[in-house]
Amino acid sequence: MHQSVLLKEVVALFSPLSQKPQPILIDCTLGLGGHSLALLQAYPNLHIVGIDRDKEAQALALDKLTPYAERFTHKQGNFAQILPTLPPPQGILADLGVSSLQLDNPNRGFGFNAPSLDMRMDTEQSLDAFKVVNHYSLYELERMLQVGEVREYKKIASLIVQQRHKQPFNTAQDLANFLAKHTHRGKLHPATLVFQAIRMEVNTEMQNLQALLEYSKTLQDTLMCVISFHSLEDRQVKHAFKEYANIYGDTLTKKPITPSPTEVQHNPRARSAKMRAFHFKAL
Repeated sequence: MHQSVLLKEVVALFSPLSQKPQPILIDCTLGLGGHSLALLQAYPNLHIVGIDRDKEAQALALDKLTPYAERFTHKQGNFAQILPTLPPPQGILADLGVSSLQLDNPNRGFGFNAPSLDMRMDTEQSLDAFKVVNHYSLYELERMLQVGEVREYKKIASLIVQQRHKQPFNTAQDLANFLAKHTHRGKLHPATLVFQAIRMEVNTEMQNLQALLEYSKTLQDTLMCVISFHSLEDRQVKHAFKEYANIYGDTLTKKPITPSPTEVQHNPRARSAKMRAFHFKAL
């Protein structure tokens, strides 16, 4: 079962929208619809536009949100491309995490034991993890792993290139086992950061976040909430909001909001979530 992180905190953050006549909130990463459902239930005046690249997740979300069809609109695709085409919203939510649906389905190739090497959120795009791992140049692999904050990025990139000359990495399990054998062990599985870096590359996650933050400069009298799961994403949001505070509005979270110990106990995947919020003022 997928559990939306920081659900109560997200609903509380957008409570000012209840004072507006017919506010629009854009859920940039609809996923399985958990956040959108809670917001629609909490605020009867709210209309939500939900965006997601994953058709499988979107179908499940639409089924869940059927009772609120009059106040919910969905868009299939990348939020970075869709946002500029939509009417100005009064709220924006972006949960940058991967859903349990994606992580737990072995055919999607996100997990360490998956029988494929895919990691695409949009299964119709051409670039997948297999192409990244087996066809990126040494330089491209080093760049990707360095961006993903993999400490031994040069060593790991070189090892991957050497190994794939002998035999391609055909499955996520092949890659995870190889990394476990050749890299240092710590608290995390040796493949964790590498897999995360590959996933971020396949799905252009950092570029999409940058596009969202750039787009947000056009917002007026809008609440924006970003939930990140990677220190690189969180720093990007933190620095952007710090810069915007002198020009566009006010930071609502001096420090990031994180899940309570109780939430982490019930949903261990929430442990690295960090939520930051900003109010873009009306000009």
